[in-house]
Amino acid sequence: MHVPEAIDVILRDGRTLRLRAPRGADRGALVVFFQGLSRQSLYFRFHGLRRVDERLVEAFVDPNWDETGAVVAEIDGRIVALASFARLRSERAAEVSFAVADELQGLGVGTRMLEQLAAIAGRAGIDHFTASVLGDNRAMLAVFADAGFEVTREPELGAVEVQFPIAATDRYLERVDERDHVAVHASLRPFFEPRTVAVLDASWGAGSMGKELLRHVVLGDFTGTVHPIHPSGAPVSGLRAHRDLGEVAEPVDLAIVCSPADSVLAAAESALAAGVRAICVTSEGFAETGPAGVARQAQLLELVRARGARLVGPNCFGLAVTACRLDATLGRHGMLPGRVAFSSQSGAIGAAVVRAASARGLGFSAFVSIGNKADVSSNDLLEWWADDGRTELILLYLESFGNPRKFGRLARRVSRRKPILALKSGTSGAGARAATSHTAAFAGSELAVDALFRQAGVLRARTLEELLDVAALLSSQPLPSGCRVAVLTNAGGFGILCADACESVGLELPPPTSETARRLAEALPAEASARNPIDLQSAATPATYERALSLVLADARIDAVIVLFASSTAERGEEVAAAIRRALPARTTKPVLACLVGAEP
Repeated sequence: MHVPEAIDVILRDGRTLRLRAPRGADRGALVVFFQGLSRQSLYFRFHGLRRVDERLVEAFVDPNWDETGAVVAEIDGRIVALASFARLRSERAAEVSFAVADELQGLGVGTRMLEQLAAIAGRAGIDHFTASVLGDNRAMLAVFADAGFEVTREPELGAVEVQFPIAATDRYLERVDERDHVAVHASLRPFFEPRTVAVLDASWGAGSMGKELLRHVVLGDFTGTVHPIHPSGAPVSGLRAHRDLGEVAEPVDLAIVCSPADSVLAAAESALAAGVRAICVTSEGFAETGPAGVARQAQLLELVRARGARLVGPNCFGLAVTACRLDATLGRHGMLPGRVAFSSQSGAIGAAVVRAASARGLGFSAFVSIGNKADVSSNDLLEWWADDGRTELILLYLESFGNPRKFGRLARRVSRRKPILALKSGTSGAGARAATSHTAAFAGSELAVDALFRQAGVLRARTLEELLDVAALLSSQPLPSGCRVAVLTNAGGFGILCADACESVGLELPPPTSETARRLAEALPAEASARNPIDLQSAATPATYERALSLVLADARIDAVIVLFASSTAERGEEVAAAIRRALPARTTKPVLACLVGAEP
């Protein structure tokens, strides 16, 4: 069996942890790890105190991955945990054991390692784990109980014999998703709730990215403090600068790195050394540029993950959060506060959408440009916005999916509570090639994207204009309780086109109830049609629209209404728009979409 690849996981407090196979060169580090455990932790691990030397750790290094397997956890280059399994006489079962540094106990390290150990053992043909746990080792018993496996426990001479199958059941996957949600949410807090921001740029000259971004932070009236970082220490835009983040007297929550690509690693290293756990890199010159950029991006991610931090970007436009009035982007866009959150894989498209939305009065809770999404992805942002009380609608501009299966599970959960509206590009051959050179993205087929969105409950926009139109509708109207739509129109052709469009996406146009039809017949001209679409005829007045809309909204068979009006005069359109507003109850659970053709309401 091949040696498992190293992976990074996130703990409950938001720190990242590197899990990898132990190597022969780790003997000394493992001895140091065991020597650093408290007497109680050492006793719990070995059911008694043991002499810690290289003979003790020999069994854990270079496992054969068939009879034995092991995983070590690293943070800041230091081994902080060890998990291992050994196959029992029953070829389908293995005994597992864990040891976690005392200062990290209670943060989910053991559970995260159990997840990986189960996956590794499963590939070796093992389907059950057993463990002998001392009765007073409640923390380890809790790890097994909370993991999501079907655990059985049997008392055994002062210990507890724990057994469980390690297949990834639906219940287990749900628990993994729950742990991911808690951990990812904690890891993103510094991006969305920063109190201090540092802007790093090795070239603070006129027109530099760092200077432009810093200007936007200042103009946006950020509620926290901002610190320019520059090797000279000279003031920048009237603000006192520091030569290094280590000179800043207060903890820095978020570091924005705008340096040229060849200076980014050094800037990120200085931020991480100062304890920063959230870094946004706007710089270009990474995976989108070819093999050299791919290697540079891998180095950057390795550096950030090794220090337990998170990374937005590189090759991104920055981020903006209206709650703390943070505009840490490369373009001033006048983002209005509101209830829409927006993740964009393209900075330019993201900024254009924000500007166009602001012109329509559509406000945002946050905008994040994820660029190459080396670390933080739209999946991560969905985890944050799922629980964000300031966000009611989520917009996504996507060029690729890093983990489509996870996206589907996550989006399905989030979309039950908050609408997700997505625009996916790069589905054609030419688009896919362009996406690869733009943000190092890998695109999917059109049919696959449609199927994924449909299964996950994601609404798909086909154009930027459609994205904005639907966003404006969803952010201003209640969600319908069903798919039954009534169409009111004064032009039969428009009504037919609308009916076709509705049915093409699975919406129904049921006839009104007999009572509603009777009352419509009384209120409308004889030549009007009370069927659905409800044709009010070209002579319909604003009063006709007001009366008809009131009746249709009261119909229990209707979940939403589309109002169409064709006019050659703006004045008439304004009158109809006013009539539509008068027809709306003070509180309605039914959305009303008005389309006034040839008018400017």
